[in-house]
Amino acid sequence: MNRLLSLALVCALALTAAACGGSSTTAPTTTTVVPTAGTEAFTGTMAPGGTAIRNFTASAAGTVSVTLLTTDPNSTLLGLGIGIPGTNNGNCDMTKTLQTRAGSTAQLTASVEAGSFCAGAFDIGAVGANGVVIGMTVAHP
Repeated sequence: MNRLLSLALVCALALTAAACGGSSTTAPTTTTVVPTAGTEAFTGTMAPGGTAIRNFTASAAGTVSVTLLTTDPNSTLLGLGIGIPGTNNGNCDMTKTLQTRAGSTAQLTASVEAGSFCAGAFDIGAVGANGVVIGMTVAHP
């Protein structure tokens, strides 16, 4: 019996030593969220003197297209712009602007590098006391 117990003890120690001998480490993995190209659509009501701004991320270099699709009241003349997030004009420092009315094709385009941008509409003095409802899209790489 002692012999059987000694043999079992030797086997247990051998298995323990074998288990402690190896070391396996796995490097931690990180997941990076990559922005994708797309079209941001939004609607909103803009007060007299107000802005309607949308921030977006361009996933690569390319062209951004801004389209003022609808205004209510119809034919309201608005400013349209694109820029970088900042402190001006509704928290968007616009680098390219124009005056336009709603239409079905992009009124404003700009070449951009990958990064954070903003686009939107702003009152140029034509928005009445009741404001204006707008519908816009921003297509970006």
